[in-house]
Parts: sequence; C-alpha cells; structure tokens
Amino acid sequence: MNVIIIGAVAAGTKAAAKLKRLDSELSIKILTKGEEISYAG
Repeated sequence: MNVIIIGAVAAGTKAAAKLKRLDSELSIKILTKGEEISYAG
C-alpha cells in the first residue's frame, strides 16, 4: 500500500514511524509545504 503524509517533516516522520511499525511493507512519502503533486486516477 502507498501512503502519503502531508505536513511538517517532524510530524510526518513520527506518523511514518508509527505506520511502519504496524505494516513494514508500506511505501510512505512525506510531503511538505511547497512541494507539488499530481494525481492521475
């Protein structure tokens, strides 16, 4: 599963660590203010 966390690096890193403990197979991307994203779904 892919997970995108939007927020500050410190908070995002904490959330990512918690999610990784629950499922080590997750692909996690942390986005901070100013980063551009696009979605084609």
